[in-house]
Amino acid sequence: MAASRSAASPASGDAEERFRLLVESVKDYAIFILDPDGRVSTWNPGAERIKGYTAAEIVGKHFSIFYPPEVVATGKCDGELEIAAHEGRFEEEGWRLRKDGTELWANVTITALRDSKGTLIGFAKVTQDLTTRKVAEENLRSLAAQSAALAEKSRIQEFQERFLAILGHDLRNPLASIDMGAGILRQSLRDPAAIRILDRMQSSSSRMTCMIEQILDLTRSRLTGRLEMFPEPMDLRLALTRIVDEMRTAFPERTIALDCPPLDGTWDRDRLEQVFSNLIGNAVLHGDPNAPVTVRTTVDANQVQVSVHNRGAEIPPEIVTTLFNPFRRGERESRTSKTAGLGLGLYISHEIVRGHGGGIDIQSTTADGTTFRVSLPIHAPEKP
Repeated sequence: MAASRSAASPASGDAEERFRLLVESVKDYAIFILDPDGRVSTWNPGAERIKGYTAAEIVGKHFSIFYPPEVVATGKCDGELEIAAHEGRFEEEGWRLRKDGTELWANVTITALRDSKGTLIGFAKVTQDLTTRKVAEENLRSLAAQSAALAEKSRIQEFQERFLAILGHDLRNPLASIDMGAGILRQSLRDPAAIRILDRMQSSSSRMTCMIEQILDLTRSRLTGRLEMFPEPMDLRLALTRIVDEMRTAFPERTIALDCPPLDGTWDRDRLEQVFSNLIGNAVLHGDPNAPVTVRTTVDANQVQVSVHNRGAEIPPEIVTTLFNPFRRGERESRTSKTAGLGLGLYISHEIVRGHGGGIDIQSTTADGTTFRVSLPIHAPEKP
């Protein structure tokens, strides 16, 4: 019998040593033993790596040190041991604390340890660090929520802009009929009062048509990212002369000076006339009525600059920064109802110039007045 006991003892000791070596070799799990009161009695290298404590720092301390103080105050730690003692096992995922105060998301398992008589002698606690997985999951959820919000916003915006495009197209035809009918009636009437009414009808129709065209331009710009241009050879001087002559007719009391020699280039004629009609019209309407509006061109290498200058009150800097935004009217009082509109003129002008591969800048001071300067390449690219 003595020989039998002597042979069994080394085998039992080897098993315990192998188990100890196995536990100490695991570096991805914190594996340690708690006494029945919850104090740490063993500590493996995985626990040191995950928790940040050395064995000398942690052995003998209560395992509640791994939980935030507000959690400890709820009695959660004792509750976990009670569940493990009663059911044999406790398991959950949640946030825990490292030595440096940072949090980790961990899978925690507590298993009750009992001797051969069933007496509770402690607990085995295993912690797996799942912080990387948890952060990745939260990032994915956040990205999914952002993507869903962006998709919904894009869907709503696309619907709105397509609705505006359809609305614009459907409104133009009846307005054209009203304008044409008013023109025909005007030719057959001799009553001055009736003629004035028809003139107002045609003026209102023209303004509404202009607004619709601006809405369509805004919609095209938002849907495609830019306005489509059709550059062709042209003389910039002829285009500017035409716009200036129209403005002189509309505002005979104002002086509009044009300084532009013949200048051949490649641009979209209709679009550029739209830009300069807007800029010169703004200068006339908002400038000093007793001072001239000056339109001047200069050429530098492969660039042409067209400046539109007027005397008058300074445009405040806070307005200048948003002047080219859509639906922005500069918050300046109109001297005439002709300025009433959607506030899209400067935005569309900016988009047209950008579509030509150029840019617009503005300088405005009380002493020098306001100058809009349009820079254009002599030959606009087909696809800027």
